[in-house]
Amino acid sequence: MSFSFFRTKIPESVTWEKARGEILSMFAEEDRLAVIKPFKYEDMLTNHKIAIRTSPRYSILSIDDREYYFNKETGQFDGTSTMGEKGN
Repeated sequence: MSFSFFRTKIPESVTWEKARGEILSMFAEEDRLAVIKPFKYEDMLTNHKIAIRTSPRYSILSIDDREYYFNKETGQFDGTSTMGEKGN
């Protein structure tokens, strides 16, 4: 992983969008998984309830009553469930 992009630019010339893009592309090139800590958020503008939690096997993204399961080892999407159903 190379940080040469940041060494060659003066800080004022690096926009957040450019820096974010470079960081994401570095992780994609290295085929690394992102680490996200569990959290809950209620979007007051849209009234959506968003949460991320983990189980031994999955990272689980919840949006309102819908849950999206991602394999923790591979990062691959594995399925969905709706409130009232039980995921793995």
